[in-house]
Amino acid sequence: MRENLGPLAQIGYVVPDLKSAAMEWVSRTGIGPWYIAEQVPLDYFRHRGVQSNIEIGIATAFTGSLEIELIAQHNDSPSDYRNVLKRSESDIHHVCFFPQDYDLALASLLSENLEVLQEGAIHGIRFIYLLDPESRIIEMADLPQDARKRREARMAEAVEWDGSDPIRSR
Repeated sequence: MRENLGPLAQIGYVVPDLKSAAMEWVSRTGIGPWYIAEQVPLDYFRHRGVQSNIEIGIATAFTGSLEIELIAQHNDSPSDYRNVLKRSESDIHHVCFFPQDYDLALASLLSENLEVLQEGAIHGIRFIYLLDPESRIIEMADLPQDARKRREARMAEAVEWDGSDPIRSR
């Protein structure tokens, strides 16, 4: 499994409010700047195999090559994000990988009997959340080359960040 995923790229948290959570990260860790998209247009989204019309926002920032992702759900449609907030959990929600060959990595994980928790696409970029036998969540996304280049630019920007303008629009 591991050889098909590539390096760990992201750690994700579900939060009730993107801006306040991002500012808490800035004040506690100095990580920033944060790029926030309050409304993320989903091409589709399925939770446990059933179509769901969730409305979400996402905030991201880098520390080295690791991306921190904050996700806020704005409605009550079925998703694991909603379930996490209902349980008042604040731990890591998922770890995410961006494999070079998404389909190969997905086939490898599914052959290990991981359960599909939820999946969707944003601007054509597929993502999937899988549950391992210990109920840990692994996300994968099929990032195209232009998105990988944006990640690299934001990593470089985070290294040079002077603490000003901590919240930015995506």
